[in-house]
Amino acid sequence: MAISKAQWQQVEDELAGSWVNVAFRYQGVELLIRRERKNETTTVLAVYVDGCIKGNWFKPIDKLPDDAPKVMLDVWYHRSMAIYKPQEIAELEKIYGKRRARREIPKLHGRIEWIEAYFPKASVLCRQFKKLEGLELTKAQCLSEPVLS
Repeated sequence: MAISKAQWQQVEDELAGSWVNVAFRYQGVELLIRRERKNETTTVLAVYVDGCIKGNWFKPIDKLPDDAPKVMLDVWYHRSMAIYKPQEIAELEKIYGKRRARREIPKLHGRIEWIEAYFPKASVLCRQFKKLEGLELTKAQCLSEPVLS
């Protein structure tokens, strides 16, 4: 059953709250979403794949282990970071020139991409989950409440 626009708004409001206990089913895998503490003052939304998050799954996208579920690339938060800071690139290009710098350092303008199980905001999580075909909402507070017209 597809999730309607009104349901997505209710789910997003629920995920923005303090106590979050929402579950989805996607490609035969259960996705549990809970609010957890990142540090003393910050909370994040954690996405558990079949009830677990393993530390060895936190790797660059091209180096994911074989035991990692295939749905992780769809349901976890994508992050990226430049290999070199803009100031370092400018210094290297000033010293060597742009062409030689690119020739000597092939990944000068490259980026490192990885995925994380933690979303900073409910709107970011919902925006990514709305794109998933076949996603089914299985557990949420808004499912037990009657929809007011």
